[in-house]
Amino acid sequence: MSTPPVRLAAALCALGAFVLPAHLVGQSSTTRGLSLGFALEGASLSVEGGDPSGGGGAGLRVGYGFNRIVTVFFGVDGNAIDVQDEDAPNGDWKMAHVDLGARFHFANTLRSWVPYLEAALTARAVSLADAVVGNQTVGDLSFNGGAFTAGGGIAFYFSEAVALDVELLVSAGEFTSISVDAGTLNIPDIDAASSRLRLGLNWWP
Repeated sequence: MSTPPVRLAAALCALGAFVLPAHLVGQSSTTRGLSLGFALEGASLSVEGGDPSGGGGAGLRVGYGFNRIVTVFFGVDGNAIDVQDEDAPNGDWKMAHVDLGARFHFANTLRSWVPYLEAALTARAVSLADAVVGNQTVGDLSFNGGAFTAGGGIAFYFSEAVALDVELLVSAGEFTSISVDAGTLNIPDIDAASSRLRLGLNWWP
């Protein structure tokens, strides 16, 4: 049977491990400071509630964590989209997002995985190079507008400063203008929803 001093020593050791700073007991993850990210993406786009068109691409992101919970970020990505709609102009379709937002971590520095939620304001464009309508080439087109983006994911840390990032983002908004070779025209709002499934790496230098 353990003596009282032995039990007291064990209790003090356990308490010390709990209250000591994370860098003294071994920190498994960080969300503070500058972060850089790269991700491969699978993306889809649905216009006016129609069938989604899918594709793939990649994105870059830079962020800054003010504390272990809140990180603000700026991100850009681009995807090639395979549009199957027979009524749509023919050509090479591409979709781009520019996000300015915040990530909210459910962080624990002693844990090697960190779930999170995200929200962002998004500028979105869908472009078509060398568009063909009927049998006539009309040049380059770009549908432009804004969206609100929400999503979440999990970061799995290989080390304190490097993590595999898996997340799903959904953007809902409208296209409000179209750019053509002759200039930019305002159009009636077109509802559009896009989603992005991202697999990437984040680094805190």
